[in-house]
Amino acid sequence: MKTGTSFRLLLSLLVFTGCTKSDTLPILGESSIDPVTGKNRYYQTPAFLLKNQFNEDITHLNFENKIQVVDFFFTGCPTICPKMTRHLKLVEQAFEADEVAIVSYSIDYQNDTPERLRQYSERYAMDGSKWTLLTGNSGDVFEISKDYKVMAFDEGTADQASIIHDGTFVLVDGGRRIRGYYDGLSARDTKRLIADIGRLLRESE
Repeated sequence: MKTGTSFRLLLSLLVFTGCTKSDTLPILGESSIDPVTGKNRYYQTPAFLLKNQFNEDITHLNFENKIQVVDFFFTGCPTICPKMTRHLKLVEQAFEADEVAIVSYSIDYQNDTPERLRQYSERYAMDGSKWTLLTGNSGDVFEISKDYKVMAFDEGTADQASIIHDGTFVLVDGGRRIRGYYDGLSARDTKRLIADIGRLLRESE
């Protein structure tokens, strides 16, 4: 938990100290120089193969060249997840399906089957063309959360799960580069996310 929080705090400080009048969002994460082109090679979010709420195989390629808003949740979460979902509904309503994809990774593979994800999506009247719920092996998804620098883990036992996660939303551009972190429990930060999506859309025009 401390590692993910410290990482995002460091990124925020770097962004703050490097702010300019440019309307371009920063590209977050590690970068290197391509030895062939000499250009910056930026950190990319992970490749994956998981199931969606319609029991279809989904990979990172399904979101190629599309802006994504990513979060980690589970349908049985009684605390922060309902509020996060309500805030993501604001994102869903603000953009068209060809502009932005909402990608929600379940971290409870034992209970969150595709069918249960579908029921959850129906409960919140999610638009399946805009919003993808994903499930798979818990180890896979927990590893994916680390690649997004988001806290998600199970500190329970073999007999009793105890799933812990934070309420972070991650903004990813069409090149799978992280462009921002947001507090998914904050209506104000959700509005900032929506504004930043608009900035990314203008970047690609």
